[in-house]
Amino acid sequence: MRHLCFTILLLLCCGHDRGAVAQQRPNILFVLTDDQGIGDLSLHGNDSIRTPNLDALLLRSARFDRFYVSPVCAPTRASFLSGMYHPRTGAVFVTRRRENMDAGVTTIAEYLREAGYRTGLFGKWHNGATFPYHPAGQGFTEFLGFTLGHFNDYFTGRLRNERDEAVPFQGDLTRIFTDSAMHFMARDSSPFFCMLAYQAPHTPVQVTDERWNAVRPRGLTDYNTGIYAMVESVDQQIGRLVEELRRNGKLGNTIIVFSTDNGPNGDRYRQGLRGTKGQVDEGGVRVPFGIRIPGNPANGRIISTPAAHIDLLPTLLEAVGGPAPAGVDGMSLLPLLRGGNFPERYVYAFGQGYDYTGYPGSMRNDRYLYVARDSNNHELYDLLEDPGQQTDLYAETEIGPRMAATYRQFATSIGRPELVAPPIDLLAAPDTVRLLAHEGEPTGRTRFRDDYGWANDYFVDLGVDGAYWPVTAARSRQFEVVVRYHLDAPVPRSITVATDAGTRLLGSLPPARTEELPVADRVPRKEVYPRAWGEAVLGVLQIPPGTNRITIASPVQTGEETGLWVKELVLRPTGE
Repeated sequence: MRHLCFTILLLLCCGHDRGAVAQQRPNILFVLTDDQGIGDLSLHGNDSIRTPNLDALLLRSARFDRFYVSPVCAPTRASFLSGMYHPRTGAVFVTRRRENMDAGVTTIAEYLREAGYRTGLFGKWHNGATFPYHPAGQGFTEFLGFTLGHFNDYFTGRLRNERDEAVPFQGDLTRIFTDSAMHFMARDSSPFFCMLAYQAPHTPVQVTDERWNAVRPRGLTDYNTGIYAMVESVDQQIGRLVEELRRNGKLGNTIIVFSTDNGPNGDRYRQGLRGTKGQVDEGGVRVPFGIRIPGNPANGRIISTPAAHIDLLPTLLEAVGGPAPAGVDGMSLLPLLRGGNFPERYVYAFGQGYDYTGYPGSMRNDRYLYVARDSNNHELYDLLEDPGQQTDLYAETEIGPRMAATYRQFATSIGRPELVAPPIDLLAAPDTVRLLAHEGEPTGRTRFRDDYGWANDYFVDLGVDGAYWPVTAARSRQFEVVVRYHLDAPVPRSITVATDAGTRLLGSLPPARTEELPVADRVPRKEVYPRAWGEAVLGVLQIPPGTNRITIASPVQTGEETGLWVKELVLRPTGE
């Protein structure tokens, strides 16, 4: 009913004739980069980077110099899409299904699709890898990109589409996403909402020789050379985007939004602000943001009123003629952009965590920043006098304790533990379901290759202790089970895939001594390296209705190097 009411009101605001409405409503392009900090622009005083196209776009936009997001990727994206602080959405972390945004959340893409917009996402999603949390289940009719926290290679691999089908690619990932977005926007004259979510400059540090060689003479570390080269690659594509919109005659009727998703992924120039990615200080959550609305008097101005990711949804919905929805945390920025008054409020940031506790966290208003390192450690800073957070004023004024009490009450009120890490719905997907290792849980001696099970990780030394995935199904269904794995052993190994309800599949995996794939990394990566995994069909498993666990185990547990590694289970439905 909420969707229907929004659509009717939007049509009434814009006129009764649907064709006329399509001509009047503005297009929307939302560009989001990954791990680009506030200082990663030449416009912001960084003389080691060259970003002429991003600078020009921001100079033609209403530019917010105090714009806030969450400290890491998935929570920020959930807030941009929903208009709510991320704990309300269930997306409290970056991996192991704790990045999933609740399917009951109405996203900006869903609102606009129901109002007649074409909706497309090109690039990184990171709010759920399986349906209904997949972008195609959250309002995007078209999708080309990846659903995980990062993609393992900028030059080759397999992306996913709106049906979660594999789409192989070769070439520069940043340009491929740009080309896909440009094609989507130019395809016809109907209004569009295009979200272009670059992976750059998220690691791994990979960039073309041309870009690397352009930055190398500036005397930076190899890491920062690569990061700045990746930002400059995005900058080149922004120039192409704007020029293509101009060439197609659509620039004059397109709202363009640019932002980044958190602070810098490293210790580099950030305008003197304290903190980096993952931290709730200003440097970890204060990012570049500009919104260019054709004909808006605020274009070209700098706005110092604090604003945040939660404000994008109500702002865009009001900008296209509809009402700002009730029940969101954000506020439309249009009154501010039109020169009107804007109520003072607190803007919050909450730290990531496997489980949401409300700590660490921070909140700020027009002047003061309160930081809660934990429930017993509090800090207060005057951002007008001390933007770099050098002098803690908490013990010197009553303002700090008052803000601490407000923070504690609000942070406690928004947690939704029942939404966090939902089971994987085996019947929501249009076809195949992939049970990725980092969406499961290792038990006993089985563990992840990396320390915590980040994106693209896999189980190592999988044996009698095994690993499992929580799943749910509204009705019973049979699936062909395929395992992707590595097995450095002289003979085949027995394997069992079973459900808690007692259905079981016994199989055997032949030896598969896989190798890491060659990569074009400029510096050693933190993430796991891609591999050419072995693949074996185990047979058909009956999945009973209800909530279950699918467990994979082997009777042999020999150690990490000579043991069984599992990347994923692939479930292919065989019929009703």
